[in-house]
Amino acid sequence: MKNLIIIGIGGFAREVYWFLQKSIGFGTDWQVKGFLDGDVKLAAEEYMKLPKGVPVLGDVDSYEICENDIFTCAIGNPKVRRKLVEKMLERGAEFTNIISQDAFIMPTAKIGRGVIICLYCGVSDHAEIGDFCVMNSSTFVGHDAKVKNYSCIMSHVSIGGAAQIGAEVFIGSSVTILPKAKIGDGAYIGAASVVLKKVKENAEVFGNPAVVI
Repeated sequence: MKNLIIIGIGGFAREVYWFLQKSIGFGTDWQVKGFLDGDVKLAAEEYMKLPKGVPVLGDVDSYEICENDIFTCAIGNPKVRRKLVEKMLERGAEFTNIISQDAFIMPTAKIGRGVIICLYCGVSDHAEIGDFCVMNSSTFVGHDAKVKNYSCIMSHVSIGGAAQIGAEVFIGSSVTILPKAKIGDGAYIGAASVVLKKVKENAEVFGNPAVVI
C-alpha cells in the first residue's frame, strides 16, 4: 500500500484530508502518512486545527522521499501550487489523483495527473482536465470544455460546454462561465462572477458580467 502525503497545511489541506477518506483508493491503494509544509507558516492556533494523530513531516525542501510515498498538493493558489509541485517532481516525487467517490466523470472525459476532484463534481463528455488541477466541491465542467494545467476551480462553479480555461487560472466560488468562453493563462475570476465571452491572460475580473478590476 502507498503512503499519501498532503502538500499544504492550510484550510484547504485540512478539507482535502477529510474528504479524501471518501475518495477512490483510500484504504485499498493508499493511506495517509502526513502533511508537508508548503510556503506558509501558520499561527499556533491554526496548527491545532490539523487532524489529531496526523503528523507534519517537514517541508518540501527538507523532506526525504521514501519508497512507497505518493503526493497530492492541496494548495489553492495556482502559482504557488505549480512552484511546489515542480520542486517535488524534480526530486522524483510521484503524484496521484484524488477523486471523490461522489464525483461523476464521464468515460469520455480526460483527466490529467495530480488532480484533485472533490465531492459532487461532474466532468462531462469529452471534457479535459489538465495536470495538477483542482476542482472543489459541487463544480461542473461541461462537454468539450478544456481546463489547462495547474488551474484551481473553487466550489459551485459552472463551466459551460466548449469553454477554454488556460493554465494557472484561479476561478472563485459560484462563478458561471458561459459556453465557448475563453479564459487566458494566469487569469483570476472573482467569486460569483459571470464570464460571457473572453478574459485576457493575467487579467483580474469580477462581477456580472465580469469586468477587469
